[in-house]
Amino acid sequence: MELRCDTCDRVRIFERPACADHPRSSCPDRACTACGAAIVVAPVILLMDRRPRVLLRRAARRAA
Repeated sequence: MELRCDTCDRVRIFERPACADHPRSSCPDRACTACGAAIVVAPVILLMDRRPRVLLRRAARRAA
C-alpha cells in the first residue's frame, strides 16, 4: 500500500507490522518500509461527563 510518509516527505510503501493484539490480516497499523515511521490507527474514544449541569456550572465558576 502506498501512502504519504511525513518523515520521508514523499509517497512510500507501507506494510503491516507484527501486531500482538490483532491477527496479522486485520492489523490496522502500517509502517513505512523506508524509514520505519508508523501510522497508528486507534479507535475514537468519546468521554462524557455525566455529572448534572448544575455541578458542571459550579465547577466552571470555581475554575475561573
